[in-house]
Amino acid sequence: MAIDFTEIVLAELMANDVTLCRECHDSGHKRGFVLDAQPKVVHLDSQFRTRSTLHGFLHEMGHAIHDQKGMKRWEREEQAEEYARVSMRQLGISVPRKVAVRGRRYVGRMKRWGRNISAGLRRAQASPMAAAA
Repeated sequence: MAIDFTEIVLAELMANDVTLCRECHDSGHKRGFVLDAQPKVVHLDSQFRTRSTLHGFLHEMGHAIHDQKGMKRWEREEQAEEYARVSMRQLGISVPRKVAVRGRRYVGRMKRWGRNISAGLRRAQASPMAAAA
């Protein structure tokens, strides 16, 4: 049986004065996000039963609790990934290898995307979605 990390999620939310969107479970926000508003709300549809889903939640918490104004997109993602990794280590929970690799690749894509846009390449060429097609 998989571990339910709900207690960790609730403690993290309380410690940082952040809430979890209750409507996401009905609307299906599989990819999490945090809007730049107060109070901070993590939007993520997950049951938090695996290390991978816990990492995803902690990644979004990294966005919620750090002031990321003025940062480039890849810097914001890198900071959120680092927050998730460090938090899981502090909890004594290992980050799944595939999750760590996926995070590094995601940050790398955002970095390349930003460089392409800065270099004046067409948005369609610079988009991470275009690269995946």
